[in-house]
Amino acid sequence: MNITLYGSASNMIDKAYVDAVEELGRAMARRGHTMVFGAGNNGLMGAAARGMNEQHGRIIGVSPHFMHTLEPVSDLCTELIETETMAERKNVMESKADAFIIVPGGVGTMDEFFQIVTLKELGRHNKPIILYNVRGFWDGMLTVLGSFIIKGFVSSRVADVFCVCETPESVFHEIEKPTRDAE
Repeated sequence: MNITLYGSASNMIDKAYVDAVEELGRAMARRGHTMVFGAGNNGLMGAAARGMNEQHGRIIGVSPHFMHTLEPVSDLCTELIETETMAERKNVMESKADAFIIVPGGVGTMDEFFQIVTLKELGRHNKPIILYNVRGFWDGMLTVLGSFIIKGFVSSRVADVFCVCETPESVFHEIEKPTRDAE
């Protein structure tokens, strides 16, 4: 299964997040999955790639040309797909995915999360979406989203579009459910 992972490119985050995402990468590789990611060498993207590589997993990086001057591209990629724009990058990552895992990240990660959640809610895909809630990282965003639902700005159906998981075991339990009907 191809699993697209979205996450932080920052190197200024607590090591506990890095360790958790490296372990997630190792678990993904041990289970025989391929990781599709933004090709970043830094932050949690780099951590996931290191975990995958440690277990000899297949890693597909997707990066726009201009990003190469802003942040280093991981040399652990088994395959590197270069795009012209961020929009093209997101399209490639979405189309290659059989499932999505969103690890802690910033504005770009939230953009990617909300795009795939919106597309699933609109019936454009039925792929599993996992919000990996390491150390409660996503709790604040989940509270805000709950407030939007209560106030009627967001449909309550959104809560059924993704799962929140706190361990690699629970992540893969959700992704590998035999009843999944991914397109």
